[in-house]
Amino acid sequence: MKKMMSLCMVLVLMVSICSLAFANVGVEDPVDVFELKAKNDIYAAVGNDTGDPDGNETGDPDDNETEDPDDNETEEPDGNETEDPDGNESDIDDDTEEEIEIMNTTLGAEIRLLQLEKAITKNLLKGERAVTVLQVLEYNTTELETILDEMRLLLEEVQAANASANDSVQKFVDLKSDAKKLTKEFRETIKELLSDAKIKELKEQIREIVGEELQNYSKKIQNRIKQFNRNQIHRLYGIIGVTNELLADAYQDGNITMEEAKSQISKMVNMMTKEKKNQIFSELKKEKIDKKNYASEEAGDAMLNFEERQQNRGKDRSDKAKNGNNNGKGNGNSK
Repeated sequence: MKKMMSLCMVLVLMVSICSLAFANVGVEDPVDVFELKAKNDIYAAVGNDTGDPDGNETGDPDDNETEDPDDNETEEPDGNETEDPDGNESDIDDDTEEEIEIMNTTLGAEIRLLQLEKAITKNLLKGERAVTVLQVLEYNTTELETILDEMRLLLEEVQAANASANDSVQKFVDLKSDAKKLTKEFRETIKELLSDAKIKELKEQIREIVGEELQNYSKKIQNRIKQFNRNQIHRLYGIIGVTNELLADAYQDGNITMEEAKSQISKMVNMMTKEKKNQIFSELKKEKIDKKNYASEEAGDAMLNFEERQQNRGKDRSDKAKNGNNNGKGNGNSK
């Protein structure tokens, strides 16, 4: 019985360690410009440094870029997102609130903003290729080009966002929402122009769009996530009272995976007294509650005057995009 209780305690501790705010749940892949992702409008979850949300290191989805836009993409009109009749979000979705949890540090905020920047860049590349194909087919792409112009302005705003500023979470929430809104507008405009069969054909033509720029984003994001997770291992060492940095260094150098690091930490804890295990469990539980509370409070603050800010940003970008077109930017053909 004593052995069974000890095993249960270890399992609880392992779950607690895994739930610490490692950057192993994130968002990166953008939605295809034609479809809604089942889980999220702008990008689906990735995990670990470069893997899935469960912490299995499976590589960055963009590293070998052979994804089919039709894979696992289904319309989900009854999803978890709450929208008003104009298509504006009236609340922050669960995925975004979870993403906010690591933004209480500058490094965490940098990761989220970089992931958003990559997502918008990928959507732009796909959108630009779609417009090029449609122009060859002599479709009128004026409206689509205007949306892409606004996406480019949005990308500049994301790039200019200060990860260390007090309003970095609000910026992230605002700009992610705008990215989703523009993506939706582009997708719906495409559907007005083309039949489902034509859309499928167009998807096939742009399915393997990846450039060196996206690879560079992936590397930057992976490096920052490794540094973030190394910092978390160091903090966890402080909680369990270990001063050895070898494990954190081995993880950052790529000699062990995050799962292996977590396993080794759990073995260290397993060798401690019951009282020490209880102490560690309490501290980890408090950290988990604190990060949830932080994300909830920041999400609530970000929603204050949200619609007014969104309208102002949208009008400003729309005016700039129109001025850019009036100053000599070419439009699409007449079909």
